[in-house]
Amino acid sequence: MTHSRTSSGNIVKLAAAALVAVQVASFGLGGSASAAESPIVVNVDQIAKQAEWAPVSTGGTLQLPLRGFGETIGASIAWDKATRTASISFGSRTLQLTAGSAKAVVNGEAYTLSAAPKLTDGKLWVPANSVAAALGAKITWNESKRTLSFERPLHVYASGGKEGFVNAFGEQVLKAGEYDSADEFSEGLALVGKDGKFGYIDIKGSQAIPLQFDQGYDFSDGLALVETGGKSSYIDAAGKTVLSPVYDELFDFSEGLALVRSGDLFGYIDHTGKEVIKPQFEDAFYFSEGLAAVQIEGSYGFIDRTGKVVIQPLYQSASDFKEGLALVQSDGSFGFVDPQGKLAIEAIYAKAFSFSDGLAAVENDGVVSYIDKNGKTVLETPYSETGDFHEGLASFLKDDKYGYLNLKGETVIAPKFDEAGNFTNGLARVVVNGKATLINAKGVEVANAKPPEAPVEEAAPATPAK
Repeated sequence: MTHSRTSSGNIVKLAAAALVAVQVASFGLGGSASAAESPIVVNVDQIAKQAEWAPVSTGGTLQLPLRGFGETIGASIAWDKATRTASISFGSRTLQLTAGSAKAVVNGEAYTLSAAPKLTDGKLWVPANSVAAALGAKITWNESKRTLSFERPLHVYASGGKEGFVNAFGEQVLKAGEYDSADEFSEGLALVGKDGKFGYIDIKGSQAIPLQFDQGYDFSDGLALVETGGKSSYIDAAGKTVLSPVYDELFDFSEGLALVRSGDLFGYIDHTGKEVIKPQFEDAFYFSEGLAAVQIEGSYGFIDRTGKVVIQPLYQSASDFKEGLALVQSDGSFGFVDPQGKLAIEAIYAKAFSFSDGLAAVENDGVVSYIDKNGKTVLETPYSETGDFHEGLASFLKDDKYGYLNLKGETVIAPKFDEAGNFTNGLARVVVNGKATLINAKGVEVANAKPPEAPVEEAAPATPAK
């Protein structure tokens, strides 16, 4: 296992542009929900807001009342009664849609909604995911908690030796300029550095936690590990120190527990600092899907959150559980175990990689193919090197250049890159002749990226190493 962190990058100061107040005509779009409709909580970029409306599900499509939704996220809305057309503007994005039609327009370009907006009882109901995607965001609805999350994934871009943030369309959201380094956003905050000190900003570019630490790491499980004067501590999202345990090395929290090292042995503590699992393992992983890989007497198995060994240490190497299966190595070959310890996919591969997008890359005889969770080969490739599928695309190497293929094995982005990263929230980082850029799923460059500091990490057999 590699216990490493990244705290570099560059970012940002918010570039002007406060969202305008909502301007809605008194007809057509409808207002807040009636008293009979239960209010919900809407998390807008990690900030909770009360909403006197609730989404509904129609034919499997989550629908939102446009006016109430727009008011909640701080968008500007206009309604044309004659054409039954609404316009919602959010930052640099403007979506125009018409009642009864799935055909829409985003920033002047044609856009197809997943369902046609419906005008019902004076309210225009729109498909949630389509509208969010058009605005460069994602929506998640938790019915049991009555919580809707609206979040704009951002990517670090480079400009003039500084870095800022762009959305999935490459449109500037936070202008580059103020900080020497930055990480991507994690749990609503991004680590930034300047003149050797680190702190955190929120999605508006404001300093949520002042630059005061000698080192800092991304938020995970509600806490972030920071270092000052050689001392490590965990802080909360308000910047308050909540825990300063004394160990030789501290790591991030995952699923309620943080990995710690005492001497040559690893164990786990909880959010109070209590040693839940005493240091006893020769190596250890973070918890994932309720289990963590550990090394006992030279071999790897898995423990639960009480420290109980639930999968015996029988393997030469192991990796995190992903999508219900964990990659393991037995007698030099790779396969996959389930949470009960059953070898769900036999160890018959010379190389294998963790599941992503429902598929895992495996290799025999120097050729990569992809299998499903039943171990069935669903895609064969002619390539000796490929990446994991993320958002339906995977990188491949041909004639010393990287491109991307889809789930059918078709080349969708021609091989022309020296390095190629995974797609995340619509964009991937690639490098050509030392220049890094962000590309979209069509292979179009949308912004400059962080200059390469080291080769992009390629998929490799999961062999833990200290």
